[in-house]
Parts: sequence; structure tokens; C-alpha cells
Amino acid sequence: MVDAELDAEQRSAVQAAVELWSGATQGRFAPEVRFGPVECGDAFAIEAVPTQGCSVGLRVRTADGSIGQVLAVTDPEHHTMSVAAWLNGEGFRDAVAHELGHYLLLGHGDGIMAQPRYRTSSEVSEASVSEFCSTWGC
Repeated sequence: MVDAELDAEQRSAVQAAVELWSGATQGRFAPEVRFGPVECGDAFAIEAVPTQGCSVGLRVRTADGSIGQVLAVTDPEHHTMSVAAWLNGEGFRDAVAHELGHYLLLGHGDGIMAQPRYRTSSEVSEASVSEFCSTWGC
């Protein structure tokens, strides 16, 4: 379930993020995307956070000492995802795609799974597909 409060462009970006993973995994990850009411912490849902909440919007110190802001967060154990509703365009799609990777129990790596400041590609890397296959079986 995806938060119905997302605008049309964001809804399209969520669908594009799901299709990115579906293509990369040859259809092994291909959930049905439905839109409806979602609250913070709802299982099997992507919640849009309009300002700050669900850990989104918090300022954090990064490994290099700079200050960053949490734009999306996933809790695979409870099957929840929250994403900053103030993002748009490629940034929104990339945040959703990155968090979907974490939802699939993948760690940081290359391509879409790299931290945003280190990302050189918005595609799913072969390493991420290998990690997916190791975790879920291909």
C-alpha cells in the first residue's frame, strides 16, 4: 500500500521504483502497487512524510563529519517504509528505489544502493542483484 497523499508525479515515481527492481530481479520482486490511506508504521506500506516524522527529516552527522538529513527510512523487520514527501522528480524515485533495496534486505553498495552523495548511477547494480539472489534465491 502506498500513501494516497502522494501527488501524481510521486505516484508515478513509486511505480517506476518498483519497476526498476522488478526489471533488475527479472520479475522476482513485483508487488502490486495500490494507493490508500497510510499511517506512520503501517506494515507493508510506503508512508509519505510531509514535514518531519517517522525518523524522516532528522539531521544526522555523517561518517565524514558533515550534517545530513534523513530523507527516507525502511524497517524491513516491520515491513515499513517512510519517505520525504517534499522530494520530487528523480530524487523522489531514487529515494524510494534505494529504500526498496533495504526493504529487500540489501545493504549499501553501488548504483541505486549507494548513499546519495556517493551515487554514480540510479540503476540497480549487478552486485545488488547478486545480493538479492543470495538472500532470496534466484
